[in-house]
Amino acid sequence: MPCPNRIYSGEQTSPTILREQLKRIGSLSRQGMDAGNKGDFETAFSNMDKALTHARNLNKKCLEAKILNNLGILYTLRGNWDEALLYYDKSMNIVVESYGVENFLYKTLQKNILYLFTPRATPQAQ
Repeated sequence: MPCPNRIYSGEQTSPTILREQLKRIGSLSRQGMDAGNKGDFETAFSNMDKALTHARNLNKKCLEAKILNNLGILYTLRGNWDEALLYYDKSMNIVVESYGVENFLYKTLQKNILYLFTPRATPQAQ
C-alpha cells in the first residue's frame, strides 16, 4: 500500500516538494540515530521528534512506524526499557494494521522487542 502524497490534511503536494520532505525526514532520522549512538540523547530525541512530526504531517505510516521503531532503539540505548517497549508497540500496531506480519519491519520489531527481554544482541534500526 503506497503512502499518500500530501503534506497536510487534504493538501496535495508536488513530487519535488514531497521528495524534499522525505529527504528531510531521512536526514533527521539518521542524525538522530547517529547522535544516540554517541550518547547525545538530547539531540537524538529532538531530531527524531522532528522526523516523526514530518512523517505524520505527510501521513506516511511506513515512515512513522520506522521512526517509532528507532525511538524505541534510542530508549533502549538509554536504558529506558519501558519507554522502548511503548514505542516498539506503537510501531508494531501501525505495521500490523497497515502492512500485516509478512514484512521486514515486523520481523525487525519482533527482534527488538525480544532484545528487551533477553539483552544479548543489538536492536536493529530502520
